[in-house]
Amino acid sequence: AKEQKQVKTFYSKRKLLNLNSCDSASLVTLPGIGPVLSARIIKYRNLLGGYVSADQLKEVYGLPEETFIMISSKVFADSLSVRKIRINEADYKELIRHPYFKKNEVSAILKYRELKGKITDIGVMIENKLISPETGRKIKGYLDFAQE
Repeated sequence: AKEQKQVKTFYSKRKLLNLNSCDSASLVTLPGIGPVLSARIIKYRNLLGGYVSADQLKEVYGLPEETFIMISSKVFADSLSVRKIRINEADYKELIRHPYFKKNEVSAILKYRELKGKITDIGVMIENKLISPETGRKIKGYLDFAQE
């Protein structure tokens, strides 16, 4: 609790920009971000279902590393607003829409569900080679394993 207080006072002069709720007008106020990059950041956010981490900005097409370094301390991602994929209910169309899933992984997920039923966690997906460990690391914040 003590740490949070220090952070608050440190940032009180300039507010951090929440990548998941900001509009393009607020993005262009950041150094190195013009209308084109601003639009790409928002387009990628929509494709992802929100940013889990500000580091994902590095994946935005055409965003230079130097620009990321300049803006990384001015932005954050509130991952509570991320759109989750219900992994045990999602169909091919919903899964393939996510930029982190490859075609063969989506097919493997659907086949596994068909043969073995519900997927309980990310570990099961990696152990059964439905997805690569790299995909697992990236997609984990987007999956909902709720059993209904």
